[in-house]
Amino acid sequence: LDVYRVIDACAEYNKIIEINSNPHRLDIDWRYIKYAKEKGVKLAICPDAHRVEGLQDVKYGIGIARKGWLEAKDVINTYDEDKVYEIFKRK
Repeated sequence: LDVYRVIDACAEYNKIIEINSNPHRLDIDWRYIKYAKEKGVKLAICPDAHRVEGLQDVKYGIGIARKGWLEAKDVINTYDEDKVYEIFKRK
């Protein structure tokens, strides 16, 4: 899988990439996150919880986001309701 091409397509089509926070998954490597940020792609940190206890896994996703140099402006989870609504309205 050419992850760089996937990220380039996300940038071109204004798509959001998920950081799956489940410690058994952590689907995206921090180096790709850094590249996504450079391309202007927004990310969402998701716990992939199947039980209430799984919601705490979001801390792993936050760690990966930090390692990829993400800031609050890069992560849609940090946006207020109006800003999130505008993002989804455009899609």
